[in-house]
Amino acid sequence: MKLVHRSGSIRYNTINDDSYWACVNPPLYADKLMTVTTNANREALLPPTEDLEELPRYRGLGDWAQIEGTGHKSPELVYHNRLSPLSLSVNQELQIWYGQDWADFSEDTNSGQTCVDVFVWHI
Repeated sequence: MKLVHRSGSIRYNTINDDSYWACVNPPLYADKLMTVTTNANREALLPPTEDLEELPRYRGLGDWAQIEGTGHKSPELVYHNRLSPLSLSVNQELQIWYGQDWADFSEDTNSGQTCVDVFVWHI
C-alpha cells in the first residue's frame, strides 16, 4: 500500500514543526512515523502490529514505526516486502490515524488534518 500526501499537515503541539506523518520533536522521535492504517474496528493493519513500538521513556504517547528512507515530511509512505500479504475485501473500510489519536492519548495538543491518496496493489 502507498499513501501519497495531497494537502494539509498535523502538529504534535504548537511549539514543534508541522508534519505529514509524525510528531516532530528531534532527537527523541527522529525518523519515527506515527501514521497507522486500520480496519473499521481500529485494528492496526499497516504497519503490522509487530512493527509498531512505543518509545520506552514515553509510554502512552502513541505507536511508532520506521520505514527506511522515509521521514515526517516525505511525500509518500510505501509499505512493501510484507511476509504475508494483507487481505482486504471489496469496499472494505480502511481508516488512517495519527498515532496519538489512534491510541487515545495526548490528543488535546494535536492540531491539523491531512488529505492523502491511497493506492493498493492487487495480487
